[in-house]
Amino acid sequence: MTIRPIYLLSVTPSDDPDITHLPILETAWLQPKVDLSRIDGIIFTSKNGVDALEKIAPEWKSVPVLSVGKGTRQRVEALGGTVAGTVKGYGEMLYELIRERFPRFRWLYARPRVVASDFASRLREEGVVVEEAVVYETLCRADKMDVAIPDDSILIFTSPSALHCFQSRFVLAQTHSVVAIGRTTEKSLPGRKVHIAPEPTVAACITLAKQLAKEQV
Repeated sequence: MTIRPIYLLSVTPSDDPDITHLPILETAWLQPKVDLSRIDGIIFTSKNGVDALEKIAPEWKSVPVLSVGKGTRQRVEALGGTVAGTVKGYGEMLYELIRERFPRFRWLYARPRVVASDFASRLREEGVVVEEAVVYETLCRADKMDVAIPDDSILIFTSPSALHCFQSRFVLAQTHSVVAIGRTTEKSLPGRKVHIAPEPTVAACITLAKQLAKEQV
């Protein structure tokens, strides 16, 4: 019995030997000026945001944090930060949490250059102070990849950027099965059947992809 190949489209590889990592993404760390003296809380939507701010202003750890996803929360805690709240989904859930529990906080959103949600601008329209600092950028790697993706592959996309970079180099065939880390990534493929991980983590995506591989051999 042949098991369908599974490819992970992300910045970092998985240590799972059954998963093939396609390194089509890279992270550029940026150095904006950040003033935490007037900030009551920090918003991190990814581990990259945490790592980027650590390079710029390591004193961020004295400020309460809202995080998106378990992986982001774990990175905050591993570096000694304090998590005031965590949501599973990016965007609407974060908007509701801040609106309901922390509307008087002055927030810093440590964000990537490209975002897929307008929660920050929506909060500002309602009078919540949200400053934004672009602390990193996800780019498509420039080096050539000579890889043949089998037609029966299962592809795990961990962000809209991963999908964009894949489609700039490969053809997304109708025979490919797609696993997305969350709804934001799913929306980048309108009209296509997409399997959504039960929680926005790479581990959950891999578990789902393996289930699909067993069901569809």
